[in-house]
Amino acid sequence: MSKISKDLLWKGIIKVLFNPFLHYFYKEYVDEIDFEKGFEFLDKELQTMYAQSDSKNRQADLLVKVWLKNGKEKWILIHIEVQGYRDDEFSERVFNMYSRIRDRYGKPVSVLIIYTDDSPSFHPKEFREDCLGTVSHLQFSTYKLLENPPSKSLDPDNPFSIVMEIAWYALKKNKLSEENYVSLGKEIVRKLIAKNFDHETIRYVVEFLRHYVGFENSELFGKFSEVIDNTLKIEKNMGILEVIRKHKEEEIREDEIEKVIKNALDEGCTLDLIATITNLSIKEIKAIIKKNGWDKK
Repeated sequence: MSKISKDLLWKGIIKVLFNPFLHYFYKEYVDEIDFEKGFEFLDKELQTMYAQSDSKNRQADLLVKVWLKNGKEKWILIHIEVQGYRDDEFSERVFNMYSRIRDRYGKPVSVLIIYTDDSPSFHPKEFREDCLGTVSHLQFSTYKLLENPPSKSLDPDNPFSIVMEIAWYALKKNKLSEENYVSLGKEIVRKLIAKNFDHETIRYVVEFLRHYVGFENSELFGKFSEVIDNTLKIEKNMGILEVIRKHKEEEIREDEIEKVIKNALDEGCTLDLIATITNLSIKEIKAIIKKNGWDKK
């Protein structure tokens, strides 16, 4: 089984879901951001500032240019810290990178550090150095995954909230049984469908879910992946999602509901999944199935 590194998974999911990422981590400032102008990922600019020996440890770093509604340009440096060991020089490294960007490009920089490790004692939030009365001080924004369980941080209307939920449960990998993970996969997929996120968003989050947990056993990974596919039916049932999405702002006519149910049954969807898709009760679904004689096939 070929593994995808967590660094690359984080970098990929942030890039493709950067809009919801900003709404999740920069809630206080999203009203100031001009989303219509889009974003610019400054990968080349970032790499030129890393020493070659350090670049391998910076795969999850992102430097992004955003524009505010007042026309001003701001840069955001995002660092995903995966390691859990204590690094007394970590804050200094953050300060040095911040200083390099400011020195080289002269742009205001917002720094966000996301700690995805399982060490409760590792959570640097600032760099401070006092040299004979001269003080260098950088306080940066942080998010400690371990301190933010889904019950505390879940925003069900934001797909990046579900990404963070996946990452939080992955920290509990050694404490959850195989059955727990199977149930987790089903539940997350159902959340994605119930919220009617667009096709691409669902695919991105599902692939993050599929690879982030990091199963050592290829057979277990295969089973987990199969459960996800069977629950989602992402390729075959996307037409069902399109029907729901098309009519999400208007009442779906009875014949259209029946078509959705029939297609879902043909693809082997469970009654629970059909209930999630149609917003009907299982009792109502069974009545429609019986009325059309689909239970006799």
